[in-house]
Amino acid sequence: MGIILCFIGSIFLVNWEADRTNFAYIALFYTIAFVSYLLLLREEARFKFWHFAVIAITVQVISMLYVPNLSDDYFRFLWDGEMTWNGINPFDFKPEELSDRAFMDSAYMQEIYAGITDLSRRNYSCYPPVNQLYFISATAFSSSVFVNVLVMKLLVVLTEVAGVFYLRKLLLHFKVNPKRLWLLYLNPLFIIECTGNLHFEGVMLALLCISLYFLFTSRFLLGAILFALAVHIKIVPLILLPFFYNYFTRNKVLLVYTVIGVVVILLALTQLDIGNIGHFGKSLGLYFKVFEFNSFLFYNSNAFAQLFTGYNPLAYTGPLMSVVVLVSILIYAFKEAEISWKILLERMLFGFSLYLILGSTVHPWYMLPLLLLSVFTNYAFPIFWSCLIFFSYFFYTVGDVNSWEVRLMTSIEYILFLAYFIYEWRKNGSPFAFLRIDHYFQPKSEA
Repeated sequence: MGIILCFIGSIFLVNWEADRTNFAYIALFYTIAFVSYLLLLREEARFKFWHFAVIAITVQVISMLYVPNLSDDYFRFLWDGEMTWNGINPFDFKPEELSDRAFMDSAYMQEIYAGITDLSRRNYSCYPPVNQLYFISATAFSSSVFVNVLVMKLLVVLTEVAGVFYLRKLLLHFKVNPKRLWLLYLNPLFIIECTGNLHFEGVMLALLCISLYFLFTSRFLLGAILFALAVHIKIVPLILLPFFYNYFTRNKVLLVYTVIGVVVILLALTQLDIGNIGHFGKSLGLYFKVFEFNSFLFYNSNAFAQLFTGYNPLAYTGPLMSVVVLVSILIYAFKEAEISWKILLERMLFGFSLYLILGSTVHPWYMLPLLLLSVFTNYAFPIFWSCLIFFSYFFYTVGDVNSWEVRLMTSIEYILFLAYFIYEWRKNGSPFAFLRIDHYFQPKSEA
């Protein structure tokens, strides 16, 4: 009981901290939450599936009861939703272009606009149409930031519950004890970032879980449609598509690719057209040409290139690194046919790891897909990284991504992570039995 209370209490304290520059505080209680999480996993034999479910529901409810403190992205979510209700396509105008409209006379809209970062005001929306549905739904009920954020969090959590249900079914399909899913759904990073800070990786992962269940149980049409929905929450699931090529038969994989492509395009046409598709692409391109956060290999290679160019070549090295990642993933995905589901999901894990390790912008919530994929493998390095990556919040204390303090913290994070990553890669899995999938085969009767 002490571990459970420690877990719940520490997540509450991290979520409730209003000042994200108070790094020592949030780092201390996040560490306590993470240690408690590992202790719960180690003692999983003592708990039934529903025990973990009650703990998860408790921390989710706690994480819903406040406006996010560690992220201000939710202001842009509310803005996009309100623009649609005002008959304005959020892909047609930047927020700063609408600041003199009549609807801005309300205190509610002024509060939202004031909360949007300067960078976001100067750019078009980069959130795909299905993601926009959550924004639209959440802003339909009131003119209160708190109420609308609460509604949006509720929608996110309900979608995540569907993900738990289908991930459990998928693990049972593979004859794995379904308690394995709590590696993801009890992870403090997942709870704090998806529910607490209202990032939509939780929704994307839930749709991905449902999609994978239908794909692995040969319901390809439904699985492909749900995969397309996941893409319309976050674009990154597209990285996983090449790995299906050597698992399904050629006819089946062609069907899956075709349906995903058609559905993605049809959904895009609900808000995107010839006039604004460039706006969406431009905003998305910021992540490759302008943004740089919590990167290590990319940052250092970019700094090395700068020695020869005399200026920051991010606008060129970002797209170049993206091409390198894409080619590497394609080579890795196509290198062998006739693979099992375990090999397929391991390859997805390492492919997505490569994408993140070489990325220019790696916010903590970006690595959550690794946690989902690790559920099906013997590798625990995503769990280890989910602890270390949270310390990137140190940036907000300093405010300069290039400061020596931030670079030192980032270097420590990546050196520790890469060392453990290489260790598990060479040893073919985690040294901790309770983090290996072998430990969970042959599901128990209570599961």
